[in-house]
Amino acid sequence: MNRAGFLFFVFAITGPTFPADRPDRDQRFFDTRVAPILTRRCLGCHNQQLNNGNISFQDRDSLLKGGRRGPAIVPGKPEKSVLVDSLRHDGELQMPPGPKLPRKEILILTDWIRRGAVWGTTRAFLHGPEIIRLPQ
Repeated sequence: MNRAGFLFFVFAITGPTFPADRPDRDQRFFDTRVAPILTRRCLGCHNQQLNNGNISFQDRDSLLKGGRRGPAIVPGKPEKSVLVDSLRHDGELQMPPGPKLPRKEILILTDWIRRGAVWGTTRAFLHGPEIIRLPQ
């Protein structure tokens, strides 16, 4: 059996299972890795009550809309996302004020945007440092 035939055979037996679990995996990535960073590092100032910079980090739509400087996130394009630029402290806007986030946290947020900035099952509401999970 040639290579193409073998691949067809494997695909016919297993089916397209790997793409189907991608949204769940991306949602879990948000819930376990991204939401804690946004809650701990951003929501203290960028929430619907304070609305610093005319942007809230409480929902994906607000991040897509952005603030005065444009969209905070551009799904699939971290290099065009104001959030990534500001976290790197490379330009005029530097977030958070003061020291940069740890490199690992910047990489997690950059990877999240590169993966499409999928929002998880977590609705991040400012409630101390906690994340409150609400049914959707």
